[in-house]
Amino acid sequence: MNIWALQDKHQDIRHVLLLLSEQLGPDAFVIDATTSLDPRAIYLQHREEPGVRAWLYTLGQSPGRYGVHLEYPNSTDTHENVPLAELVAMLAVHFDVPTIQPLP
Repeated sequence: MNIWALQDKHQDIRHVLLLLSEQLGPDAFVIDATTSLDPRAIYLQHREEPGVRAWLYTLGQSPGRYGVHLEYPNSTDTHENVPLAELVAMLAVHFDVPTIQPLP
């Protein structure tokens, strides 16, 4: 999916999606563009496990920080004001990504 085509999403969300795609790989997760949410939030889904999702948002977060709810079939793990490097590491584990690429 073309991240910049997400016209209803705030630039901060589109920007972090680009960074995540760069570091985790373009196929690391699926963007759920059908669930209507706030412009500053988006759902990401595991490619193979339908019950494994992440709700990523910038609402109420400090600049350059992110909130994320890591969703599993029977539980949710919530994190607030997470820096990018920590977010990338969390999502790599959550979405079973074996290698994190450095930013150019």
